[in-house]
Amino acid sequence: MAGFSKIYCVGGLGGFQGADGINPIEFQIWVGNADRQWLQPHYINRRIRPLGVVKCLIPEGPDDPNALLDACIAFYPEHFRECATLPVVEKRLADTSRLDFHHGKEDIPEEWPQLRTEAWPLFRKLNIFEGRLCLVTIMEEPQWAI
Repeated sequence: MAGFSKIYCVGGLGGFQGADGINPIEFQIWVGNADRQWLQPHYINRRIRPLGVVKCLIPEGPDDPNALLDACIAFYPEHFRECATLPVVEKRLADTSRLDFHHGKEDIPEEWPQLRTEAWPLFRKLNIFEGRLCLVTIMEEPQWAI
């Protein structure tokens, strides 16, 4: 069985300096778990497009420290447009729908580590909120006050 355990929301800061949370939400990164962890985008702003046709990213391992950076590059490349290596990687991944850093490392462009380095300062400028998904338990029917 597989399911989602976490959501990252990427967007603007609501209220003064983010005091009111996130607003607007540009896109979400859903984190799924099964035999391997995976990340997939869910776009709120339909103008945002992924790198090529990438729909899924499998990190090197569960909760890999590079997973969120890799996902933001793959799912929001426009934010990283000033990275010199991005056009090369984009061309190599034009027809790739899944980036697999776990089993499919041979499909990851050799320039990806350089792209990570170039993207890091831009990544740090993103507003990212994390939500851990926990099942809500609904208790017995309350006794309503009359």
